[in-house]
Amino acid sequence: MNYWFYLEPYTFMFRNEHKTVIYNTLNSAYLVCPNDAVVEQILEQWENAGNGYGAVLAEKDLENRVVKDFVNTVRESFAGDCVEYDSERPKPYLFKPDLFLNTDIRIKQEKEKTSLGVRILQNLHEVTVYLPASCSRNCTACTSYCKQFNHCTICREGILNQTDYTRLLHQFHTCGIQRVNLSGGGDPLENSYVRQLLSDFAESGFKKHLYLDFSFLSDEYIEFMQQTNLILEVQVHLTEVDERIIESMRHYSCDTVKWNLIVSEYSDMECLDSWNFPEEALIQVCPFYSGNNLSFFQDFVFTDLQDILAVPIDRKTIFRHKALNDIFFGKLTIFPSGEVYANVNYPALGNIQNSSLKELVYKRIDRRKCVVKGA
Repeated sequence: MNYWFYLEPYTFMFRNEHKTVIYNTLNSAYLVCPNDAVVEQILEQWENAGNGYGAVLAEKDLENRVVKDFVNTVRESFAGDCVEYDSERPKPYLFKPDLFLNTDIRIKQEKEKTSLGVRILQNLHEVTVYLPASCSRNCTACTSYCKQFNHCTICREGILNQTDYTRLLHQFHTCGIQRVNLSGGGDPLENSYVRQLLSDFAESGFKKHLYLDFSFLSDEYIEFMQQTNLILEVQVHLTEVDERIIESMRHYSCDTVKWNLIVSEYSDMECLDSWNFPEEALIQVCPFYSGNNLSFFQDFVFTDLQDILAVPIDRKTIFRHKALNDIFFGKLTIFPSGEVYANVNYPALGNIQNSSLKELVYKRIDRRKCVVKGA
């Protein structure tokens, strides 16, 4: 007697060189597949979509205790089933859950230029704009922080002027972008670009986030926030935390002031535990990889299988994560040089002075390496 051992269409199989995990999206049950030669053959058959998400088992296969326990575990978790199979009849066929990603974006060629529809800009929802600025802080990793998370940095004067930035923000407002991050480096209130742009776009539809180091925070920002409908992102390095910062968190306790605590060492985590931060403070912890703190990331940042599966994951989420890197998709970064990036750790998409915003958004989607998983 032969058996047909199959997985349900709502069950996913994730494999790497070390292990295979079966995940049921209906009840969030998962199991780590045992290391066994017969089980490996079953997994290979499941992986082949042409097999109908099933594998043929002989009766002798089920005499193997590891295989039998594996079959029972799959059945008990409702991830699949094992039924008698008559080899003279066609095998049952189930569609393996897989994502067909059509990478061909319909465009129209006109005089060797790409003509794009307005809808292409609907794929853009967040832009980070770096403005020309100087700073006296001399942070040791000034130009590195911004490559891992939103952070101010020093940018020299580029080809973009005040008029260019104003034109850009008008475009952001017109195409319905949800959020614009502004970084002026140093003290933003001493930056003419920051003052002018935020004043001109005080009533814009997008949310405006301004990044500054804690050392520049003052009461003047409260009035400025009220005038410009601004959200303030205050950057704090944990080595600098003292009672003055805790008091500032109490003083500026409102939903338009957010605190970004930058951690990179074990002592930073001890600092987090030791200080009594106000409950009303909006705090986000930002891990920074310095190149010499891998063990810190292994202990505090990296996730294991239990962490990943702690929250139920549905089919759509799995498909999205298979295709896209959520961290960068829908985002652009623009520097004073005019260079535009989907990910600042990859080559620029182009220059805003030479290409339209539509063309750059198209390039971001078409150049999948910046936004697609596995790139």
